[in-house]
Amino acid sequence: MPRATSDAQGRLDHGPSIAVVDIGSNSVRLVVYEGLTRSPTELFNEKSLCGLGREVQSTRLLAADAVQHALATLKRFRALCETMNVKKIFAIATAAVRDAKNGPPFIKLAERTIGAEIEVLSGGREAELTALGVISGVHRADGVIGDLGGGSLELVDVRGTRARHGLTRPLGGLALADVSAKSLKKAEMFVKK
Repeated sequence: MPRATSDAQGRLDHGPSIAVVDIGSNSVRLVVYEGLTRSPTELFNEKSLCGLGREVQSTRLLAADAVQHALATLKRFRALCETMNVKKIFAIATAAVRDAKNGPPFIKLAERTIGAEIEVLSGGREAELTALGVISGVHRADGVIGDLGGGSLELVDVRGTRARHGLTRPLGGLALADVSAKSLKKAEMFVKK
């Protein structure tokens, strides 16, 4: 288990460790960083495949077993954060949670479980954050940036340090498998719409 940053020999003190929790349509991920800096060093990275979005397109609901798996994962992540002396958790949720009718009650349970407020990203905000991630790491980025997840696809045009308005479509892997009943021909027809 990584030690707290202030205890690690040879490390600069950037303040307390921080964590990011991403509740996606396919996985729930925890990444712990050494501190809130321009280019933070990753100390820990773990994900669990929970499949929250596997039935959302057809039922408009997060599956009960996927919810329980995600909550158990968040409980583990909270314990890990406490062990690593994380002082701040930034938590987000994406397509499955924003599209599901039972997304809001899930978020209330998830916030209590992880011990942090969870921001449910709109598709536009998800596209914007994708663009900012590329802009911060690629000099003079130029082109269309795509973020394909389990529940959605975000696309945004990037020119240098500027991102134009992005768009989102329900074309993630789990979403397509759900609406097509796992039929490749039905998935192709859905994509062509």
